[in-house]
Amino acid sequence: MKEIKVVEPVFVTDFKCVGSECRDHCCKGWDVTLDKTTVNRYLKSTQIDIRNIASESIVTVKKSFQKWGVMKLSAQKSCAFMDEDKLCKVHKQMGPAALSPTCATYPRIQQAYKFEVNKSLTLSCPEATKQLLSRPDAMLLNQSVQIQATANKNVDVDNEHKLVNLMCANMIKTAGCNANEGLYGITMLLLHLDQMKKDQGFNAEALENDYFNIIDAIQNGSVAKSIAELNNNHPLQWSLLLRMQTYFSAKTATRSSGMLQHYLLKLVHIQVHDAKENDIGSSMARLDAVWNEKVMPWMAERPHLISNYLQYRIYSDTFPGYEGRSPLASLYLLTAEWFMIRSLIAACVELVGVIDEFDIVNIIYSFHAVTKHNNSSMAAFFEEIDQVKVNDDLSLIYLLK
Repeated sequence: MKEIKVVEPVFVTDFKCVGSECRDHCCKGWDVTLDKTTVNRYLKSTQIDIRNIASESIVTVKKSFQKWGVMKLSAQKSCAFMDEDKLCKVHKQMGPAALSPTCATYPRIQQAYKFEVNKSLTLSCPEATKQLLSRPDAMLLNQSVQIQATANKNVDVDNEHKLVNLMCANMIKTAGCNANEGLYGITMLLLHLDQMKKDQGFNAEALENDYFNIIDAIQNGSVAKSIAELNNNHPLQWSLLLRMQTYFSAKTATRSSGMLQHYLLKLVHIQVHDAKENDIGSSMARLDAVWNEKVMPWMAERPHLISNYLQYRIYSDTFPGYEGRSPLASLYLLTAEWFMIRSLIAACVELVGVIDEFDIVNIIYSFHAVTKHNNSSMAAFFEEIDQVKVNDDLSLIYLLK
């Protein structure tokens, strides 16, 4: 028998679907694929209503066992099994065991290793995002042990990678609402790690010394001073926002794209209004002013909000080295995405005049629903960001100014 360590943040442990109270159902706007077992179960159900809906709305494609059928969505772009109360008829009439694997597990996700499983939630679920952002303890990690006959058929945990991951998460936690300081500290750590490997190979003790020095620099204000001394690179910031806007404008058929477009239009308004004379710096300066003068004082009273989000990203993305990328490339991606989210929040506050956690939840969950729903959407989004940096991962520094 083997012991398997199970790790999951508190908000994952405590998560419960809110059903009909959800602000944006996962049963709406997405293709619903069904495995062969589920298709046959519904087509042969003793529940007449379920059997009739299945006969009328399941298109049998037989592309694979996992993708045996696809649900035809209703005129409202919802799964045909969703009832007038926005609840699943399958769950209601046949019980949770009758759900397809996708429906039964969403929004739960996990990363399995030989002797460890890390559990999480996808933030395309608005309730998951709400729980992550609203709870100060959301990213505290619970650990338990499960016993199973054999080890998982996965690679073992890379202890070097895990150490760096934990260091990066703690830098974000130390920085609190000053997210840019945490990201700057991670940049310093990864640069030290890269140089260390070139000079002498990985040395855990030396890296720990670097880590504690950076933590001190965050706490004593040295990192904040270094960021303040950076020159603005408004053309890079402008180019990144413009390319992301172009990308999102082509995603209008995706679930939650309407919600994201609602906030994106506010950002576009500021950029267009302030750039009449080709002065791209004015709109960037306006967003910075809103963030520093209005958003940051509000965030300072809720330091867990930004910190939880970025800690989540580091944990769930198994940062660094996400999607086979180098550590600095992964950091550029994380920083660029945070810059986009921050800009959307600032634009909303500037035009609406108030800061509301409801809007921040909407921005983050819709951003994840559009960019991270599947591997193809993530790959396409990564490609857009790569076009801006021109193979210069260190240009991420200028997104922290």
